[in-house]
Parts: sequence; C-alpha cells; structure tokens
Amino acid sequence: MTGGRRDRRVVLQREYQGVTGTLRAARNDLVDCLEVHGIDQDLRDRAQLVLSELATNAVEASPGSPFVVRLSIGDGRSLVLEVTSRTDAGTPPPREIWGPATSLAARGRGLLIVGSLSAEVDVDQPAAGTVVVKATLRLAAEV
Repeated sequence: MTGGRRDRRVVLQREYQGVTGTLRAARNDLVDCLEVHGIDQDLRDRAQLVLSELATNAVEASPGSPFVVRLSIGDGRSLVLEVTSRTDAGTPPPREIWGPATSLAARGRGLLIVGSLSAEVDVDQPAAGTVVVKATLRLAAEV
C-alpha cells in the first residue's frame, strides 16, 4: 500500500459534551495526540484551528448534544480530522455559499476557514440530524 486512505489509522476518537467548556479539552487532546505521533508544528497548528472551528460549529448547531472527534494519521505527512455532531438546522450549506452572509457579519466563517486550511473538506449527512465534517490536512509543502 502506498500512503492511500487505507493506510490511515485512527489515533484519537473521543466524545465531548456539546458545551463551550469542552472545546479547550478537545483541542488539548488533539494537540497532545499529534505531538505524540511526531506531527510537525505547522500541521498541528492548522489541525487545532480546524478542530476549534468544527467543534464550535457542532456546539452552536445543537447546544448540549455531544460531538465526536476522530483523528486518523497516514504517513505523518497528512491527517484526517472528523467531527460528527447532531444538528437541528437541516442540511449543511453547499460549499459555494460557505462564508458570512455579509463582510461585516459576526458569524459564518467557520467552514470557510476550515476550507482554507485543509487540502480537502467533505461535509456529509449520513442520517437526518447528523452531520460529519471531514477535513484532510497535509504538510504545508504538499498543499
């Protein structure tokens, strides 16, 4: 096998309560795990920001409902970060409208930020009320 998705292994899978107080714990768990696996600082920083945006979206979309963070690492040069959450907001927005409604809007930049920091972002709704956002991040030289 050659660095494909089949070579990835799950190194972190954890459920957090859907409250803002758990966001720091989720970020800390992610960073600790990435450090243990020798992931470089740039990739760790981007992964931490991506998780922060996705976990915040999960908490805001369905306050009080738990969300799950899953991290898979391939060859040390890329990783896949998934956040699975509940939502009452219906289907996720199509990619072409990710971003704030206006340039002065206080909210709405989360998926846009995730998209700019990731090589690939997939948003899936495998069942009604469930959303899975999967971000693939690679070393900066490979993006």
